[in-house]
Amino acid sequence: MIKFFRKIRYDLMNQNKTTRYFKYAIGEIILVVIGILIALQINNWNEGRKNSVLLNNYKNNLIEDLKKDSININRKILEIKIDSTAISNFEKRVSKATKALDTILKIARYEYAYYISIHGDYNSDTYQVLNATGDISLFDSEIINELNALHNLQENALNAQNLTMESYSNNLDNYGRKYPLPFQSNLIVNGTNAATIIWEQISLRDHATEFNALVMSKGDSYRLSLGYLPLVLEKTNDLLAKLKKLK
Repeated sequence: MIKFFRKIRYDLMNQNKTTRYFKYAIGEIILVVIGILIALQINNWNEGRKNSVLLNNYKNNLIEDLKKDSININRKILEIKIDSTAISNFEKRVSKATKALDTILKIARYEYAYYISIHGDYNSDTYQVLNATGDISLFDSEIINELNALHNLQENALNAQNLTMESYSNNLDNYGRKYPLPFQSNLIVNGTNAATIIWEQISLRDHATEFNALVMSKGDSYRLSLGYLPLVLEKTNDLLAKLKKLK
């Protein structure tokens, strides 16, 4: 094709048809420019199509992440509420008991759940990839702001939880140095003969204060979690609904 146009130019020059040559040259330049513009348009269309596919993949991954988070948060809130109710019932029993210290001892030995229910990490892999690659800009500003706000709320919830969890762990560690616990890798497991001997020799007063500190630290953790988790859940479900509506 290039040789064809070049031959026409040479023929026009050899025939001294300068005016026609310049007209032809201008026309050829216009054709080249049009060709470049068409190529750019096709390239832009292809790029836009690739971005659209990429955006859709990210959207679907975010939806899956948020669905998992929503399920996990709901489950964790339920667990915390159940255990909080148990603690509340213990408080009522102790307050009405004629031998409160004995009641506390019975609760500690046979009824209290020494584990603490906490929410683990959130499913933020897709969000991290979006920020690392800069592909978060594929979304509109509203979604970007929602994603960032949710991530910040999750981080605040985790930081607050970690502080209260550390407090409970310290109290549990101190308590376990003096009293038998129902955990594995433990030579004096609660319910064994060795544990019974220890329980029979403890000071009811000292035990009551130390057990109370343990229960209080768990209660503090739960109150904080029940303040944060519903907010995170609401934000998660709102963003989930908006992502599902994206075309």
